[in-house]
Amino acid sequence: MKVVFYSTNSNIFNPQTFKITVLPANKEQFESFQKKYPEHSFTFVTQLPLMFMPENSIVLDQNLSYKEVAQKIISLKPDLAIALSFWVNPYDWLSVNDALIKNELEKNGIKTLCNLLSSSLICFDKYKTHQFLELNGFNIPKAVFVDHDLYFCAGSHKEVIHNVYKDSILSQIQELKLPLIIKDTVGLSSYGMTVVHTYGEAMGYLNSKRNNSNRIVEEYITGEHFGLEVYRAKNDFVVLDPYRFSLNQYGITSPKQSSKEGPVKDAKYKINALKKEIKKLARLLDIQTLCQVDLIYSNRKWYIIEINPRLSGMSFMYAKSYNKTLYDLIWETCVRGKKSPYKKAPDLWCKDIKLEVQTDEKLNEIRKLGCVKLLNQSNDMAAKQEREKGFCECIILGTKEEIQETLEKIKKITG
Repeated sequence: MKVVFYSTNSNIFNPQTFKITVLPANKEQFESFQKKYPEHSFTFVTQLPLMFMPENSIVLDQNLSYKEVAQKIISLKPDLAIALSFWVNPYDWLSVNDALIKNELEKNGIKTLCNLLSSSLICFDKYKTHQFLELNGFNIPKAVFVDHDLYFCAGSHKEVIHNVYKDSILSQIQELKLPLIIKDTVGLSSYGMTVVHTYGEAMGYLNSKRNNSNRIVEEYITGEHFGLEVYRAKNDFVVLDPYRFSLNQYGITSPKQSSKEGPVKDAKYKINALKKEIKKLARLLDIQTLCQVDLIYSNRKWYIIEINPRLSGMSFMYAKSYNKTLYDLIWETCVRGKKSPYKKAPDLWCKDIKLEVQTDEKLNEIRKLGCVKLLNQSNDMAAKQEREKGFCECIILGTKEEIQETLEKIKKITG
């Protein structure tokens, strides 16, 4: 069978100023996967920056539309196409673009494993996500949607004395329990989120220039933050064990700073009940490949905070915790429909930490540590501020004692 893995990027990417380093390299990981399936041929088609893709991929021009990308894939005459959708800032919408390509490929008779356009659009817009979850009875925080244009519409009409829409929004917000979290409805992850502790702070934010697009104002649920991924396996779903996320000083999971650890299996969290809920979620969304879900556990309840129908910051972590490549996980579940690979995971602890950007020499030194399974570094060499230069993700697998020893060794290497 001839298989094409594909992904796209809507943003400009300059490899001269932005460097991504993965150790072991994606090419090396793919070769390990390919050896298991010599009867199939695999091709990778993508646009920079080669996220999750081997270095020998077919790299398309960044200006190509989704229809032009689809035509490039069609010209390869694959029997099967599989999307490896990723994310970009400021808009987490690449799964939407890859779904448009899926539609074009299927019009041409090419079987394509990719999440649907409908589910991608629901998950892209946080308010649509909120409505979907509320309609289907999932636990979610109470929230108010703020239409940016309506909130400021009276400013251009001198005859308007009161902006009734604005008054109604502020009235509804005062019915929410403090503190509150204010989110861009289409922003990536927690970028741009703000936590406010008074109604005055909320009003000040919404009346300021920082309110420059649609917003959703939610009750901030205090509790433990987790994430997990769910994979489609033919007519069923495989829900992986949740991992605990750390929070920054604002009580938010920061993509550049947060650490993850697990798998969490403590009976008090009622993991089996959670997995049933996530299966229900995946079924209602008709997830075709995989998605990642952000969760909060509070007062003995699980709350769904966000759904990402794409690969995530957890994907490499799950693969390494099962001693597999990411390609193995996708192939064995989404293509072959197997569940057994997940049941054979070693009973070890996995920790994902964020380090500052490291030199190539230090990366190689860290990689040699026995418990370090993967390094994934993003380095914006054009950034002027140190905090904007990027970070290095380090995935460690072992007993808790081995992980602690490894963390101490990493600290010595990085200084």
